[in-house]
Amino acid sequence: MSRPSPATARAKLVDIIGNSVFHALGLKESLEEERAALESQDMDALHAAVESKSACVEKLHTLDGERVALCHEAGFGDSPDQMQALIDWCDDSDLISNRWDHLMILAAEGSALNMTNGAIIRLRQQQFETSLSVLRGAPARPPTYGRNGETSGDFGQSSLAQA
Repeated sequence: MSRPSPATARAKLVDIIGNSVFHALGLKESLEEERAALESQDMDALHAAVESKSACVEKLHTLDGERVALCHEAGFGDSPDQMQALIDWCDDSDLISNRWDHLMILAAEGSALNMTNGAIIRLRQQQFETSLSVLRGAPARPPTYGRNGETSGDFGQSSLAQA
């Protein structure tokens, strides 16, 4: 496979990054919908948001594979600065650089939203575990480990049929 010209690489990269921005915006919207569904405990909305989120992540993964393949075709390896090297080589007007920066901002925003949603899920799980402990008649205790890495005790997990 021959190395693409800077103009060809630029055109492909503009397309890849444009599609990535589109799907990153979709991911961000899905994460916001997921948060709203988690807060309202709307399982149907949560399911729809998770499906949408998964589709966006899958598409972003595919697009990133295309971006990496383009970097390889252009002769830039797998180093952390591969994208910057490609941009320096083919971006004569800062168009790609600006779009790439926008994509990186969207990625950071998506990561923050995902972390928040994860914290909400962990909180709900902790509340659920506490409620189960009350039903079991045992005090809620956080899971702990002994010196050898084994769990210490059954954490009050007796059968609910005994309650």
